[in-house]
Amino acid sequence: MLDGEEHWNRVLADILLSRKIGTIHVKLVGDLISVTAQLDMAAIRSRRPALALDEIIEYDEKIGPLEEAYQEAWQAVQAAPDRERRWPELRKLEAALTAAVEGIADFARRQGVEVELYRFGEPGA
Repeated sequence: MLDGEEHWNRVLADILLSRKIGTIHVKLVGDLISVTAQLDMAAIRSRRPALALDEIIEYDEKIGPLEEAYQEAWQAVQAAPDRERRWPELRKLEAALTAAVEGIADFARRQGVEVELYRFGEPGA
């Protein structure tokens, strides 16, 4: 954040508070926050550092682009001048959020952390 980049939590908060999004975006942001918290809580429960240096590098290399993708998608939604032009951008945002949720869940599982995706509001969730 010191280098002028917007923190990912800020972007997620902006998405949640926006009147431009749909229910699916709220659900995906919820899953994104949840899976990230589950990864953090597993580290706390195991009483070990959250991630070793090589794991941090792997996380940054794999998850960083996914976070950038949904941030860019959100910027495109914000820049769309009307609903008609916003619709394709909202679909891209949905895809980017989905990729981030799945990417973080996959990373966590490879670290031996069982995470559960709640898919808030979906049948069977």
